[in-house]
Amino acid sequence: MNIKIEEHVELKGMTTMRVGGNARFFVRVTTVDDLEETFLWIKEKGIPFFVLGGGSNTLILDDGFDGIVIKMELRGIEYEETETRVCVMAFAGEMWDSVVEDVVGRNLWGIENLSLIPGMVGGAFVQNIGAYGAEVCEYVAWVEAFNTHTMETQRFLNDECKFGYRESVFKNNPHLIVLRGAINLSRVPNMRIDYEDVKKYFEEEHIDSPTLKQIRNAVVSIRTEKMPSPPLGTAGSFFKNPVVSEERFKKLIQEFPHIKSYPHENNTVKISAAFLLDKIGGWRGVRRGDAGVYEKQALILVNHGNAKAREIILLAQEMKKSIYEKINIELEEEVVMMSTRE
Repeated sequence: MNIKIEEHVELKGMTTMRVGGNARFFVRVTTVDDLEETFLWIKEKGIPFFVLGGGSNTLILDDGFDGIVIKMELRGIEYEETETRVCVMAFAGEMWDSVVEDVVGRNLWGIENLSLIPGMVGGAFVQNIGAYGAEVCEYVAWVEAFNTHTMETQRFLNDECKFGYRESVFKNNPHLIVLRGAINLSRVPNMRIDYEDVKKYFEEEHIDSPTLKQIRNAVVSIRTEKMPSPPLGTAGSFFKNPVVSEERFKKLIQEFPHIKSYPHENNTVKISAAFLLDKIGGWRGVRRGDAGVYEKQALILVNHGNAKAREIILLAQEMKKSIYEKINIELEEEVVMMSTRE
């Protein structure tokens, strides 16, 4: 057997929240052959599995995972160029921001607004990551995934990926494990700087027509200012922005004239969860032992040092309940919970 199956491996150090128990079994895969061999072993043992990337959007429960955790470490980046467009193909184990940094350095436009989002390329496609007015699905040409049912690699074109707000066919079908994906980028400038924070940044810098690198630097600066840094543990934005009907939004804006919102599809409006938690819930900076809400951003839960997963979850439930009781909107977690029940 080429793969190395480890036992009783501590997982909390592999996530940015730094909580949780151990994996009963653990394996690192660096090739598709490794993955195929791993699933032959899984089928023989009849145990559950969980695929772990960068651990930036994952909460591991205190009792760990009574199955096998697969650490995706497939790496590699390739480029196919035409006169105006470039197709970037990256494997799931590449750091997402390293890919963004590389394409910006090559003067390729498209994903610069997605700079400094933590995690791996595989997770970017699974979650359909988005920030500052852009989503990765806008640029995806195709994604290849390993089907654990058929033990074959499948290629999914953009519309077959069924991308939605922090959704994809891969997120809803865990038997499809992302291997790599292709993103179409352009050499033709296409600035997207109308998002509030980005627009404000360039106004303060008195820059009317920023370069590609200036846009990346702006996004990196904004995210750095907002995001916690070590020793605080965090999984980033803990909740999704809720989506409501236009009719519901009109009633909300009458009661809360300054509510932050963004246009969404099919006559719906996306409401800022950060606004709800901060201005309506009053959660910014609240602490329950070592589990807390970040003092600069109410959407972010943090581990001040020795929090348990149970304490993080209880705090999140308390936050959700308060918003539901006050305005009848139910927040949904963006963070993925790792447990044997999945």
